Amino acid sequence: MNRFESSRSALLAVGVSVVLIVLWALRDIAVLVSLAVLLAFVLAPIVGLIQRIPLPRGARIPRGPSSAVVVLGLVVTVAWLLSLGIPRMAVEIGRLAERVPGTVQMLLGEANRYAARHGLSEHVDPVIQNLRENSTRHLETLGVALARWAGRMFGNLGQLVYVLLLPVLAFYLLAESEAVRDSMSRFLPESTRGWLKPVERAVDRALSSYVRGQTIVCLIMGFAVGTGLAIAGYPGATVLGVLVGFAEIVPFIGFWVAMSAVVLIGLGVSPALALTGFLIYSVINVTNGYLILPRVMGQHLKMHPFVIMVSVLSGATLLGPVGVFIALPGAAVVQGLIEELAGRREEAEGPAG
Repeated sequence: MNRFESSRSALLAVGVSVVLIVLWALRDIAVLVSLAVLLAFVLAPIVGLIQRIPLPRGARIPRGPSSAVVVLGLVVTVAWLLSLGIPRMAVEIGRLAERVPGTVQMLLGEANRYAARHGLSEHVDPVIQNLRENSTRHLETLGVALARWAGRMFGNLGQLVYVLLLPVLAFYLLAESEAVRDSMSRFLPESTRGWLKPVERAVDRALSSYVRGQTIVCLIMGFAVGTGLAIAGYPGATVLGVLVGFAEIVPFIGFWVAMSAVVLIGLGVSPALALTGFLIYSVINVTNGYLILPRVMGQHLKMHPFVIMVSVLSGATLLGPVGVFIALPGAAVVQGLIEELAGRREEAEGPAG
């Protein structure tokens, strides 16, 4: 019996290893499917609301058409926001590029006068003079570095051309989840299909908790930053609040994207307004990171901030920007699977003694 158990454990370990190797070889597809599953969990409550709309004679909108309406609405909304946001950001970046040289010279002049007032000219003037003479070259170097970074980022994303299939996969998961589950189960031996239910239960519980927690964090951040920027007189404060809310979905990278948008739009008015926006967003983000996020995610995911940070860094190292996005829900799923399988094993073994 012990030898049989050892052989079965060894075969299970080999099988898991083979599955992991295959998943790593097909990691782009695995990431796409993971994003589709997460998107389906986000959209599922909206589909449910549409299905509950009463029709004449007590009829209800079927699951398929409801899912199609929600997914199509999402695609149209995203396309509309991009069509509005990208041209505006391009204009703001162009204006910023025109103002940067003059702003740099103004700041250097202020630094020169400050040094003169405090008797520091002997030490500071050579540095300021060097910056004056080479500021254009430094700005060009910075611009080239940013362009290369953006090219690498969008180049990696460009390799995932089939990400356009994301809404299609999400639609199938929303509209025909039972059929998808039955079709996938046929690839497994019948003796192992009993594990699908606990796995499905663990994934559902983990992703539902993640979506609830993340939605709360996004709403709080978007409302707080949008309100703060509106009070400061920021143009487009509502749009920036929405952007900040969505940026919270992607840890770390989302912060820099939202911060760049806030600063760029502020610089389009004045450096003082840009600094004000920077401070508003930074203070709210730090408050969220230390007070709100740990409490909300800790309550929903039961995951310590240390584990959250390690998970995000691991996802970024393995899969790049997309890995940052799916790291946290992925860690939640792994945690849920371990808890579910450990619980089943304890039940099978029965009480000790």
